Amino acid sequence: MQNKTGKYFKYAIGEIVLVVIGILIALQVNYLNEQRKENNFEIEILKQIQINLQTDLIEIREDLEVIDFVNKACVDVKNHILNLDQPSDSLSISAAILRATPHFSPITSGYNLLQNRSVGIIKNDSLRDAIIYQYDMLYPYYKTYEEERGRFHALHSEPQLIEYFSMNYNVNQPLSFRGLFFEISKEDYQRLREDLKFLKLLKAITFENSLIQSRGKRVEKNTLDLINKINVELNSK
Repeated sequence: MQNKTGKYFKYAIGEIVLVVIGILIALQVNYLNEQRKENNFEIEILKQIQINLQTDLIEIREDLEVIDFVNKACVDVKNHILNLDQPSDSLSISAAILRATPHFSPITSGYNLLQNRSVGIIKNDSLRDAIIYQYDMLYPYYKTYEEERGRFHALHSEPQLIEYFSMNYNVNQPLSFRGLFFEISKEDYQRLREDLKFLKLLKAITFENSLIQSRGKRVEKNTLDLINKINVELNSK
């Protein structure tokens, strides 16, 4: 009886051990499956964010290019007013460029997906921090500068332009800036030449643009750096 009891006890212990081992193996397999799903999801999110950033980078550079056009237009309009007695087509084009007010609208679909799941899905701490900084700090700060420039334009630039120029929009007009073409009469041009406030406005526009450009170039650099960081991370997967 003692031998049978001992054998039965050993058999029971063995069964328990096998069951425990089976459970541990199942848990390990399940954990590995979850890890694989999480890794795949991380890769998909990083790819989506990278695509978004590449589109953002194009728009940022286009905005900076427009600001360069506006700065050059300020110089052209000033020189025209100071040196020429009559308006010309070049003045109409340059004045139209002053109306340009670029607005940066970042694409956040990838980052929104990351937030909905969990930012912790990004295992690389420095990369995760860089992504959060880009969307929660850098982009909103840049947008604040653009909004301030937009308010400046609405309060100061637009009223002055309307006072002297007749605004037209025609994408087929060869003498235009992206369809914008401003006309001015000889009488209004003479009044414009005598308006010292308009020269101050041109200087103020250039100043506002310098603030936007400084911030925009920083955003451009950070965006490019983040794209490269994501690329390195994806290549390591």
